[in-house]
Amino acid sequence: MVIIRKVRELKEYDVKEAYGTDAEGVTIRWISEKRTGGEEYLHNFALRYFVIDAGGFLAPHKHPWEQEIAVMRGRLKITGLSQGRIIEKDDVAYFPANEEHGFEAIGGEPSEFYCVIGCIGKGENCIGISER
Repeated sequence: MVIIRKVRELKEYDVKEAYGTDAEGVTIRWISEKRTGGEEYLHNFALRYFVIDAGGFLAPHKHPWEQEIAVMRGRLKITGLSQGRIIEKDDVAYFPANEEHGFEAIGGEPSEFYCVIGCIGKGENCIGISER
């Protein structure tokens, strides 16, 4: 059965506080993750929603899963391996596994994007913050 959620009604977490990650002005909402729904859901991916305040950043990092983002608002400078690339509203960026990447909100306004990650192994990387 379909699961419908309102993004703005989901709990928002500060990325630096929740993960100890090098980030400033970044929040995350877990839309779908390993425990969403029942056994009928395969949980091959997780969907999150990020907001980066104007001038905020998420430092370059890498992980063994793929990631794709769809920018809904603002402009982002990609840092890390693809350093200096600019993406903006309506752009989609795909990052293969283990490619270093980070983001900086530019242009004097917040940036918002959906982020899909592939679940690997038993899907521990796809478990939302609230139960960690």
